[in-house]
Amino acid sequence: MKVLIIDDDPILIMVCTRLMKITGFSEVVYAAKEGLEGMDLLKEQLSTAPEQLPDLILLDINMPVMNGWEFLDELLTLLPKMQHALPVFMLSSTIDQADFDRADSYEVVKGFYSKPLTKENLEEIEKILGIDA
Repeated sequence: MKVLIIDDDPILIMVCTRLMKITGFSEVVYAAKEGLEGMDLLKEQLSTAPEQLPDLILLDINMPVMNGWEFLDELLTLLPKMQHALPVFMLSSTIDQADFDRADSYEVVKGFYSKPLTKENLEEIEKILGIDA
């Protein structure tokens, strides 16, 4: 499994990457510090090496340059060019119900988790995606 983490917190990226490798969830983890960087990575992979596209995205909401909502809107324009759906799981420290409701309005968003990511979150993601652990 290949995972793209988009978050402006380098410590969170490091912890998530380590957790995914320790648990065997993912050996390949791409990281972007904000939405535009993540979008550029996806577009590059789509045009040059589509087999390298991630299997899922962990996405923060509040980031500089391009926030999570702007990223999701841009992602929707890319999906028709992809061979398979690219599930997104929100990973945020928000407690605002409006954020949860807004995330639910995106079909591509399959779950919403509070930071930090846990082993239990990864197990739930596997269940949602139908992956045998």
